[in-house]
Amino acid sequence: MARRIGSRYVALKVLGRGASGTVWAGEGPEGPVAIKLLREDLASDEVLVARFVQERTALVSLDHPGIVGIHDLVVDGSDLALVMDLVDGPDLRTRLEKEHVLTPALAAAVCADVAEGLSAAHAEGVIHRDVKPENVLLDTAHGQVRAKLTDFGIARLVDAPRRTRATRIIGTPDYLAPEIIEGLQPTAAVDVYALGTVLYELLTGWTPFGGGHPGAVLRRHVTEPVPGIPGLPAPVAEVLAACLSKAPAARLTAREVGERLRAAQPALAGLPRFDVPAPDGGGHPDRGETPPPLPAGVVPLVSGTEPDATRDTHTNLARPTFSAPPIAASRRRSTHRKRRNRTAAVVGTVLVLAIAGGTGWWLLGKDDESPKKQEPVGSTVSPSGVPAAAPAAPPPASPGSGDRAARVPVWDKWTQLPVAPVLLVGGPGAARPADAQTYVVQRDAAGQPWYSVGDGARFGDWQKLPAFKAAEDLAVTAPAPGRVDVLAVGSADRLLYRCSFADGGWGDWTRVDTKTKITGAPAATGDGDRLDIVVRSGDALMYGTLAGANWTGFAKVHKAGIIEQAPALTASVPGTMEAFVVRAGDHALLQVTFAAGDWREPQRVGTFAAAGRPATAWTPTGGLAVVVPELDGRAGATQTGRPQGNAGHLVGAVSLGDSWRPVSLDAAAPDGVAAVAATPERVDVYARTQNGRIQVAVPA
Repeated sequence: MARRIGSRYVALKVLGRGASGTVWAGEGPEGPVAIKLLREDLASDEVLVARFVQERTALVSLDHPGIVGIHDLVVDGSDLALVMDLVDGPDLRTRLEKEHVLTPALAAAVCADVAEGLSAAHAEGVIHRDVKPENVLLDTAHGQVRAKLTDFGIARLVDAPRRTRATRIIGTPDYLAPEIIEGLQPTAAVDVYALGTVLYELLTGWTPFGGGHPGAVLRRHVTEPVPGIPGLPAPVAEVLAACLSKAPAARLTAREVGERLRAAQPALAGLPRFDVPAPDGGGHPDRGETPPPLPAGVVPLVSGTEPDATRDTHTNLARPTFSAPPIAASRRRSTHRKRRNRTAAVVGTVLVLAIAGGTGWWLLGKDDESPKKQEPVGSTVSPSGVPAAAPAAPPPASPGSGDRAARVPVWDKWTQLPVAPVLLVGGPGAARPADAQTYVVQRDAAGQPWYSVGDGARFGDWQKLPAFKAAEDLAVTAPAPGRVDVLAVGSADRLLYRCSFADGGWGDWTRVDTKTKITGAPAATGDGDRLDIVVRSGDALMYGTLAGANWTGFAKVHKAGIIEQAPALTASVPGTMEAFVVRAGDHALLQVTFAAGDWREPQRVGTFAAAGRPATAWTPTGGLAVVVPELDGRAGATQTGRPQGNAGHLVGAVSLGDSWRPVSLDAAAPDGVAAVAATPERVDVYARTQNGRIQVAVPA
């Protein structure tokens, strides 16, 4: 029977019922939708309704391929409903009940999808709090399985402190992080722990600490080590160990989990499903197998009960969740001190083993099977395939850390490129693939992209890229031999597009992102089939990753602050990037480093006031070069915050160790823009002259 939800939606048929409400398939003004109608007792809670209204903007703004998008929130009389994307496919729990375990490759792919969705949510300050198979939907509409995480915000809103005391809803025991059990405030790390538990379950059919009385499950999370999975390839075993670390700070970020699971796919290809016995040596109740009786001398946790063999801790959508009773504060502090002392002794032992294991690994000369990713050093792998210690985050690369001493280039001779058949506007972009010539790209007054290819001294005629209208300057990167990617902002929608050169020809323009409106030129760096991209949207720096056909969506880099001008981006080693932005207000040039899965606090470069977007590249001698147009006369800012004067000569800085040395370039940048391209021997600087010609400076 159809049911009207508010004034815009109609619920047509029930898809499923869960602990917090009923999900319907329905129709809205824009087509089919899923409608989650919350329970009546929740809808009648005025405080809860107010929280939903307050959180509406944050929930609706979550737009990512790995997240089931929320379209609307309906508050109508006794109805409280979330209107969401309608996903064509079952949830992950249904798939597990049918197959019991997944192939390692599919399990990793599903969890990588979820990790990327979590990463986008965490960047917006949203924590899921209830990651489990029931909340993962498998979209099969396009001929391949794509996992999407749903029920964002439900646990966070429903499990408010007042409601937790009343209904004891804090999450699902099998997937609860130890710090939640100990009463600490949840962070993004609790989602990573839950995702690690889901990955373990997909591989084995068991959660690592599940089974029996819920109290026993909670205790195991805090005190017991993770059972190993024999035969699991090391890259995935390391991800599991890091995700399921007892210490939140030792866990990977969601972005790192996604990256490492994608990189591990080659090692998982063709592997059969694992056949792992129950942790207690018994059978799997979901398969009709009977667990063994309790050993002699062991009594049930609850007097007068038989051992719980129903695995009720696999709480599905139709079952209520469980909350551990509160622990007295004094007892909790005492328990924490004892656990901290035990942990210190364990960590000391593990560290010795890790050092010994890492040394032996180095002596054997074992190469990383995934050279595109920087794997941590110092973790040992047990015979079961699970590392004995969580992997350490890779250290950030410091400027000038190459084998050769960094030196300051001298750009004192400029050469003009051939005259283009049209008037070129804006600033150039430049990149050089390995063992190839440099590609310089630029747009004309109509937005049509052009390119020229040369070696820094001589360039060929300008040629058109496939037809396109770009609203901003172009970005170009060379992620692999024989491949060039050009990124542009569409003039009609201000969204991000890409055109790639591969196999000797240019492909068509394809849209990369469907949501973020871009202000200014994009910037990118590439490695293999992966592109890391930064853009300015409004006054914020946004970051996203395109790995093959998988796009993470843009997430805000909060630490960059309020910026003006378009950003620049370069990478030295896998996992470490350097972004350069211009701070709004004082026009200072800032360096923002991405390392160990997170963006760091910005550092100022030089003392000049920037009038345009910067350009950057690593030098062959290990230094980091950045070039930016400077305000004429160093005029600074007016009371309105707008710069006085116009974009003048290019200025730059080159890193030497941990310091920056300023350099001056004898060239004007009429539109306040330039480009920097690194070759195996040098770093070339490109700029547009007053007459519309592109010129290049090759360092002496």
